[in-house]
Amino acid sequence: MPTNGEAPAAETAAPAGPSSLGWGWGSCPALYVSYGLSALKGRQPELTGALAAVPSFTELSPPMGLDYFGVFDGHSGAAVANYLTERLHGAIADQILRELLAEAPRFLHGPQGDVEGWWRTAMADAFQTVDAELLEGAGGVDASVAGATALVALVLEEYVVLANCGISRAVISRGGEILQLTSEHRPNRPDEKQRVENGGGRVDESTNTVDEFLPTSRAFGSYLYKQYVIAEPEVTAVGRDPRDEFLILATAGLWDSVSPVEACRVVERKLRSRSRSAMEWGKAADNNTVSATVLAKELAQHAVRAGSTGNVSVIVVLFRDDPVATASPAPVLASGRVQRPRRGCRSCGSP
Repeated sequence: MPTNGEAPAAETAAPAGPSSLGWGWGSCPALYVSYGLSALKGRQPELTGALAAVPSFTELSPPMGLDYFGVFDGHSGAAVANYLTERLHGAIADQILRELLAEAPRFLHGPQGDVEGWWRTAMADAFQTVDAELLEGAGGVDASVAGATALVALVLEEYVVLANCGISRAVISRGGEILQLTSEHRPNRPDEKQRVENGGGRVDESTNTVDEFLPTSRAFGSYLYKQYVIAEPEVTAVGRDPRDEFLILATAGLWDSVSPVEACRVVERKLRSRSRSAMEWGKAADNNTVSATVLAKELAQHAVRAGSTGNVSVIVVLFRDDPVATASPAPVLASGRVQRPRRGCRSCGSP
C-alpha cells in the first residue's frame, strides 16, 4: 500500500519483432519507453492516491511489448485506490486474454480497424468486474462511501490506449504540440450532469460536486451513490507517432493548479537542462542524467508550490528511439514495493 508515494523509475527496452496478432500488441515496440512515478499528499492529512506501472503485463505480451500504467485518486480514504493498484491490471490482462483466445473474438467481427471500439468493450468489462468485486467486499474494503477514480494507459506498439473514469487527465507532448487525450468526468459537464440527475442524484453547481460530496461523476466504489456514479470508463486509442516525446498521467491535484502547457514546459525544461540518456534498470542517474522519476517528482512538487490543495499523483512516460540493453523490471507499485509477475510470457517463451 502507498507509503511515501514514490517508486523508482523503470527503463524498458527490447528488440522489435514481427507482429503475430496485428492490432499493435504482438511485437515489441519500435519506440522505447522509460517511466517514473511520484505521489505527494500535499496539504492533505493523508495520501489517498496510488500509482501502478506494470511492464509486459499480459501472457500475450513479449518482453516490454504491452505496458500498463495506472493513476488512482481515492476519496474517503485510500482503500479503494490501493485495491485498484493491486487488482485492475490483472482484470484487464484476463479480459484481453479471454477475448483473444475466444472462438469468435469480437474484434474480428466488428468494423474493420475498429481498434477503439474493441478496447472500449474490453476495458469496460474489466472495470465492471473490479467494481463488482468491491461491491462484494473484496480485500476487506468497505466501499459503501469510499471510492476512487482511475486513469489507465496501455502502451502498445502502434497505440496508446487510455481508459478514464473520473477527473484525472492524460496529456502528451508530440513534436512540441501539447495534446490532451482524455476528458474529465466533472459533475457539471453537461452530459454527466444530465446522467446524474436522471439517476436521482443532484449536482451542486456552487461546489461542482455530486450530492455535495463527490467531486467526480464516475468512480469505483461509492456504492451509496452507485445508481448515478458509475465505473464505466471513456476509452480512447491514440496512434503512436515518432514525434511523441512524453506522456503525463496525473490526478486532479496536478491539473487543478497546473495547466497542461505549464506541466509540459516543466518536463521540457528539465529534459533540456541535462543530457538525457538511458539508465540500466536499478542504477541511479549520474549528475548529467535526468530520469523519468526525477521528472515525475518535479511535477508533483511544482503543483504543491503552485498551490494545489489535494494529493498529487503523477506518472511520466518518456518515449525514445535509442534501444538500450536492460534487465526486465518487475512491476512497480506506488509504495515502492516490487510485485513479482504472476504469469510467464507465452509468446516469448519466458518461464
